[in-house]
Amino acid sequence: MSKVALVVELKLTPGRLDEFVARASRHGATCLAEEAGCLRFDILVPQEGGDHVFLYEVYADNGAVDTHLSTAHMAQYLEDTKDMITERKRNLCDLVNE
Repeated sequence: MSKVALVVELKLTPGRLDEFVARASRHGATCLAEEAGCLRFDILVPQEGGDHVFLYEVYADNGAVDTHLSTAHMAQYLEDTKDMITERKRNLCDLVNE
């Protein structure tokens, strides 16, 4: 099976960037520590500013993504950030250069 990337585009509530990045950083560390199939978790903030953030996550395969989305820590992250995020777009991609 090939690795997959989950690229998540988020539009944040104005003024919540720092709070969101702090919470997403903790979430990413938990994912990397507790999910064998989570291989990378990056938070990207565009240099031009604004209220957008991108998450770049690499998983061993589609099953690892399914596992990730069903964990208790994912549910807690979604609950903790629900007032920080106004829009979410998930893109599941095949990694072709591995």
